[in-house]
Amino acid sequence: MNGQFALNVGVSNSGKEYAIKKPQITPKAQEEAVAVSQGARESGVEWIEDKHSDLSLSNRIDESNLLLTTSTTAASIKVASSAKPSQGFIQELKDKFKKLLVSAYGNMFSHNRLLAKVSEWMAGTATAQLALMGISTQELEDIKSGVRLELIDNNHVAMEQVVYDETMLEILT
Repeated sequence: MNGQFALNVGVSNSGKEYAIKKPQITPKAQEEAVAVSQGARESGVEWIEDKHSDLSLSNRIDESNLLLTTSTTAASIKVASSAKPSQGFIQELKDKFKKLLVSAYGNMFSHNRLLAKVSEWMAGTATAQLALMGISTQELEDIKSGVRLELIDNNHVAMEQVVYDETMLEILT
């Protein structure tokens, strides 16, 4: 075929350079990192070698070197304004844990064993947190019984639908 494929594509064994190497320039940040690693670090902690070639850590931290960082979330922003959380924040947190308890407790009865076990753990955690927030045992039991009654109602509706579908199939066949 004389070096060509059936698709009229020529094959050449000659080497081609698609990119030309340029001399690599050390970026300024890399130079600064090398300078910092050779001297004392900004943290104030450095290795010191004594006369017996033993290395030890030297801690030269003073208050001017400390970096104070904080991370904020939606919940911590609300709490940050005062040392004591507001009543609205606590109520919002209680509502979220109640929703979590309702969802997790309903999934505890799932046919999927993994989902049921994870939901059992989540329901236990939500129950514990709600108990720590001052929710009474009776209120927690009322939430759980409400979820059970809702699941039973959903099951009855699903069974009625199955009976209806079976009846329609009998009529049509």
